Amino acid sequence: MGVSKYVARGKTWWRVDEWLAQLDSTFVRYRKKRIPTKEQAVACSTKVKAEAFEGRFFDRVRTPTCTVADLWSAYEPIAKRDNDAWQTDVGRAKHLLRHLAADRAFSLTLKDIDAYRTGRLGESTPRGTQPTAATLDREVELLKRILNYAVACGKLPSNPVANARLLRKPNVRRVVLDEAAFQRLFDASEESLKPILLVAFDTGMRQREILDLRWEQVDLRQGVIRLAPQDTKGEESRLIVLTKRVRAVLEALPRGLPTTPLFRNPRTGEAWQDIRKAFRRARNAARLDGVWFHDLRRSFVTRTRRLGVPESVVMRMSGHRTRAVFDRYNIVSEDDLRDAVARIEAENLGHDLDTVCGNPPKSEKRHDLTTRDASAF
Repeated sequence: MGVSKYVARGKTWWRVDEWLAQLDSTFVRYRKKRIPTKEQAVACSTKVKAEAFEGRFFDRVRTPTCTVADLWSAYEPIAKRDNDAWQTDVGRAKHLLRHLAADRAFSLTLKDIDAYRTGRLGESTPRGTQPTAATLDREVELLKRILNYAVACGKLPSNPVANARLLRKPNVRRVVLDEAAFQRLFDASEESLKPILLVAFDTGMRQREILDLRWEQVDLRQGVIRLAPQDTKGEESRLIVLTKRVRAVLEALPRGLPTTPLFRNPRTGEAWQDIRKAFRRARNAARLDGVWFHDLRRSFVTRTRRLGVPESVVMRMSGHRTRAVFDRYNIVSEDDLRDAVARIEAENLGHDLDTVCGNPPKSEKRHDLTTRDASAF
């Protein structure tokens, strides 16, 4: 007890180990290691004894020792319970834990966030590319949620990286498939994947909404799909009117009980959980490198808007609640600009430019010139 010397890794250190009396006559143990000199250790011992005598030592707030891994272990069950996309959170957490698992959560700083981003940018994604700024933002956002949950549970007094700014760099994909490109993809896909692709291309539904479809949600007589609030990412009911070809494809599917899924994996007989491999095979066979399944949703939004459907109706059809998110899917290309100018020119046809500009008609100009020339002779 008291001040003592010890050796660790070939270096001499000093430590303090004291029992301090509390005001209620009970004792609490104080220990501190890795003190460089004996003088500093004696000074530390004297200081804590004086603070204990004055009643100030026991008002200290102890620094939480929980690590990022500890806090994720507490948050993961909540994410699985409350978040439909919890598997995405698990994937992002793997990156966080690879870099920050052993770090004490309350000791994190903005410097640690910058070091994390630098480390992640040195890695490659499954596509062989560098993680995007939006990917890093979502991972940092998850870290903030984990820390905020720890604060709410009393494990941390505050979020140490609450002020960490996100990169917010534009990350808008501009891939839009026209009918010809989609036909190539459709023809190259497996039979079990074809109806899924067609529903995505003609309705703009999200992949998870399609794979989770049950027969009780489909009314082929009326030609609609009805999604309840719990079935949509936007958490509001949505009516989806089917095109004739989608309706025909669904009518050809084998019917089942109301709770039976529409689309089933032919290998397992169960509802599809992941179609990435099947879609990748179809994409490669169609030679559409760089196309993602989610591009079908963007194609629906852009194609529908180009056909003249009001944007408010397109938003209702696709289930976009905010204009900001809708604009990420509504791609305006150079052809759209040229088409707009062509419509303006068509509207201007029949209007005399000289009349619009306030100039006299051309016939009057020629008459004035003839008169002037005649008088000159």
